[in-house]
Amino acid sequence: MEEQPQQPQATELTEAMLDIPWREKISRLFIFRPLWMIIVMWVFWVWSIWIGLITFVHFWYMLVLGKKNKMLWGKTVRFFRAQTKWNAYLQMMTDKRPDFIEKQ
Repeated sequence: MEEQPQQPQATELTEAMLDIPWREKISRLFIFRPLWMIIVMWVFWVWSIWIGLITFVHFWYMLVLGKKNKMLWGKTVRFFRAQTKWNAYLQMMTDKRPDFIEKQ
């Protein structure tokens, strides 16, 4: 009898999921999305430099103290969450434009 592979525990993250429902109709204002892309590109460029610095500091924090900092981790997660929402909007997967600053 073959041995079953061990299932991951409930606290272990094994995958990230993005759920975007299909809608056939789309707003005709989608032609202005390239303009949003230019604005958002610069905002995310500056923000990504900041997140790079935070990641560098967080790496050394974890290396020296052996634990994660919740504030630094939260800022990184917030960046990637916002980036994913804007990517979905700019690639016309959704009509709902995300907020620039996500409420925590």
